[in-house]
Amino acid sequence: MVSPPVIDAQQFLAPGNTAPPPAQVAQAVAEAASTAGFFQLVNHGADAALLARMTAAMHAFFDLPLEDKLKVRRTQGNAMGYSNEELTKQTRDLKELFDFCRVPHPELPDDHPDNRTIDGYNRWPEGLPEFRAAMMAYYNEVERCSFRLLEAFCLGLGLERTALHHLFQGQHTGFLRLNYYPVLPEGQHGEQMGVHHHTDAGFLTILVQDDVPGLQMLDNSGQWQLVEPIPGALTINVGDQCQVLSNDRFKAPLHRVLPSRGRRRYSAPFFFNPRPDADIAPLPMFIDEQHPPAFRPINWGRFRSLRFAGDYADVGEEVQISHYRLGSSKAAAGAKDAAAEVGPEAAGAASA
Repeated sequence: MVSPPVIDAQQFLAPGNTAPPPAQVAQAVAEAASTAGFFQLVNHGADAALLARMTAAMHAFFDLPLEDKLKVRRTQGNAMGYSNEELTKQTRDLKELFDFCRVPHPELPDDHPDNRTIDGYNRWPEGLPEFRAAMMAYYNEVERCSFRLLEAFCLGLGLERTALHHLFQGQHTGFLRLNYYPVLPEGQHGEQMGVHHHTDAGFLTILVQDDVPGLQMLDNSGQWQLVEPIPGALTINVGDQCQVLSNDRFKAPLHRVLPSRGRRRYSAPFFFNPRPDADIAPLPMFIDEQHPPAFRPINWGRFRSLRFAGDYADVGEEVQISHYRLGSSKAAAGAKDAAAEVGPEAAGAASA
């Protein structure tokens, strides 16, 4: 059985550790990112107490009555909050979720206009006084770990360790998702999935999962392989924007989640996403005669907005980086659609 590589992170994610990621770790990350697109970090050093606190609060939230959870239901105008109607590939997933994001001005109320991001603003449930504090403490920790992992990705690509930080610093659009997969009722089967197959839209994902198996990745032979939970490990996967920046050197893997049978399953992925104004394109050092640019530039803010529209409602084919791949019919159609939406002047600049 093929499984994602397991990498000893040598405590480089420990709070207070500002040394460069160890060369062996960066090399292992690069090898995993260029093959499986998935890997699991052990001996990483991230704050286990904050993780345990977040996990307990997550369980408490999903144990609330449905009517209480629906009070913080996300809307088409605000992507943050609760949902039990998530779509992947125009098909409803068998799960519940709760999303929350960065707070630009923690001293202000969450719904203050200055705290509205590209994804909206955070909404919190009533009756769980510790929930917000537990979630934001873990958010800050996994955000810190994401920037450290970004250093390892950069070193693995042969770049200076902070070479890509400008695409994220200050206004990154990373968000944390709490997932709850209830047990599939007896008699239900067929094509239903916890989450249907997809790639992650952003740069990288840091996932914590419980001990209930369910996550699968598509390997290089076209077979679905289980990503076995490892106690205390962080499961990392490459996202679409990382694949674009590396000009296909790193691969965003297809993955899915099986429906839960016998036991409930919980997980918490952090999607580390660029700034809304970031334009993502293959980096010049990865382009040569043998490796021409594989993608036209992608404005992250627009890409993210289109992707959420497909999560919230069936708006037709979900936007993918394949729509931006040079030389493909999808790319030509995507460019035409973008030109129609942004207007002729901006479209002309984009195609120059």
